[in-house]
Amino acid sequence: MIKDLQTDQLFTGFFAVKDMAEKETREAKKKYLDILLVDASGEINAKAWDIPEILRGERPKRGDIVKAEALVQEYKGSLQLKLNRLRKATDNDPYEPQSLIPSAPTPPDRMWGIVSEFAEAIRDEQLRAAVAAVLQKYKDRLLYYPAAKTYHHSYRGGLLQHISTMLLAAEKLTSVYPCNTDLLYAGIILHDIGKLRELSTDTVGLATEYSLEGEMLGHISLGLAELEHLTGLDAEKKLLLQHMILSHHQTPEWGSPKRPMFKEAELLHHLDMIDARMFDFDKTQSDEGALSVRVPSLERKVYRPSPG
Repeated sequence: MIKDLQTDQLFTGFFAVKDMAEKETREAKKKYLDILLVDASGEINAKAWDIPEILRGERPKRGDIVKAEALVQEYKGSLQLKLNRLRKATDNDPYEPQSLIPSAPTPPDRMWGIVSEFAEAIRDEQLRAAVAAVLQKYKDRLLYYPAAKTYHHSYRGGLLQHISTMLLAAEKLTSVYPCNTDLLYAGIILHDIGKLRELSTDTVGLATEYSLEGEMLGHISLGLAELEHLTGLDAEKKLLLQHMILSHHQTPEWGSPKRPMFKEAELLHHLDMIDARMFDFDKTQSDEGALSVRVPSLERKVYRPSPG
């Protein structure tokens, strides 16, 4: 597994291709492959410096399972693979697909059950009906969609994990800070619904790219458009939900043109940030009692305390 790799280790293993690009060296202008390989334990960058010598058979594409022979090296504080051989896996190869596909740690049916329970607990009839309509429309996609291409929850079932953990955190937080939980739960379930149109992916959540409308409009605008198709909401409730979607990133630098203007919207923003940041802390790999390399999404290094 990727998490077990050590510097100077020569090994043969199976991985899924999360991303691949053909690039060119600066000086010699020689083409090479820059590949992001993943398994259920993490991800690692790999380089194929001599494509004709290293590649066997058809060139893999994003989402393929590959067999790699490689040397583990260290580059700028991170592990990297220097590939010696690379080919697409075959049906006769001894690998288990479920161990190679990064996925949410909770089964999708269980996460769907959590989200459904919170949706059904919404007492306001208009909000409950609106949320139910969206969930029913997108259930199939929600069971496997990632929450992002690169950053937090960027694996199979990541979006559903993000929504369900935010709801569980909201249940605890609102016992300390009372608010309109109907509105908050509805906002949490709907705040990233535009990502189902912003991103396109396959059923294993690996071949993830931005759609054309995702590139041009973004998930916040697409989420607002989704609300326009809902019927049965009075003007104020629709306005409140629209504002929660519009403001959940809080600042223009993060994509929100308006800051939260009521406390349920403010709580939504902080729950969103907490869930994303805790995910990034959890996935950062470092030895106990040591600092990690700089984590771009957190803009800092992360320290892992020794237990006990």
